[in-house]
Amino acid sequence: MAYEHYEPVIGLEVHVQLQTDAKIFSPDAAAFGAAPNTQVDPISLGHPGTLPVLNEKVVEYALRLGLATHCSIASRSVFARKHYFYPDLPKGYQISQYD
Repeated sequence: MAYEHYEPVIGLEVHVQLQTDAKIFSPDAAAFGAAPNTQVDPISLGHPGTLPVLNEKVVEYALRLGLATHCSIASRSVFARKHYFYPDLPKGYQISQYD
């Protein structure tokens, strides 16, 4: 088998704590160090009939970082709702960026 036909591709998943007043998909407060279960609302709890709303400040910070690191910025971004059945994920889903 000839390995010269393959190109190594390395992906990084980076987690950062942004200094925003609200969470990424909910207007809940995002203050570090608050008591457990005090910064929640029906959206972050995943109650039926609630829809997430993207925090514009998070998008601004992401664009700034992308520009500062000379990345290509997509003109459109899509988020997917991934369903999981894990005991530590009571909503049963997570929102992930898709493409």
